[in-house]
Amino acid sequence: MATTASSVVINEMELNPSQGGADWVELFNSGNESLDIGGWTATITDGSWIGKFPPVPNGTIIDAGGFFVLNGQSSWNHENGGFATLYSASREKVDETPIRQDLMDNDFTYGRHPDGHDTNTDGDWGLGYATKGRTNNR
Repeated sequence: MATTASSVVINEMELNPSQGGADWVELFNSGNESLDIGGWTATITDGSWIGKFPPVPNGTIIDAGGFFVLNGQSSWNHENGGFATLYSASREKVDETPIRQDLMDNDFTYGRHPDGHDTNTDGDWGLGYATKGRTNNR
């Protein structure tokens, strides 16, 4: 298994789900090897509000080209925007998204296109129909 986390990125994020839904963050492994992401976690930050996702269960493997979704809580209440940050089990920052705003209360999300595209620019991200746990078809 790969020993580097650099191939795993935040691939898609739901910042303002339709009523009754919850924020979520999708991870994607763009590398050529599977990676153990047990103990990893993420946050969504919107101003002073921070939503903390529970840690990924120990022994969770994300395959090369695979996806993993961290689900938030439907009780989270923030201003419908923010940015997501991904942390390894040792609390090292692995990835962070740009700030995005979603005011539509629908099933549109921000995602990378193509999956895993990471140039550290705003152009990596687009708004489109949610594709939770699968490839972004934008």
